[in-house]
Amino acid sequence: MSNDQIQREIEGNQSLAEINDTIGDEELGASEFKGSKVSTVNNKPTNIVTFSKLPPGKIPNKLTVVKDGTAQPAGTQKVWSGTMVVSGTITAVVGYRAT
Repeated sequence: MSNDQIQREIEGNQSLAEINDTIGDEELGASEFKGSKVSTVNNKPTNIVTFSKLPPGKIPNKLTVVKDGTAQPAGTQKVWSGTMVVSGTITAVVGYRAT
């Protein structure tokens, strides 16, 4: 991981709405979601999420993570797809960023 990236844990017991809120809160601090990987912390599946640092005051357009197969939200572009632990279940998801 480079110096311009940070990682945060998003616990696997969170709902998709809570995950989106957590990512949004992190992005308000001048960082941008880049991806997530499923990992194990204290014998529990969890999400290790990578963010790129942005210049102070820069906030990226809103990111929305949805279950794979859900319709793409209007006015967005696909920026990531993978798996995340959602409400305790490993789930295929897609991230869309507002344009």
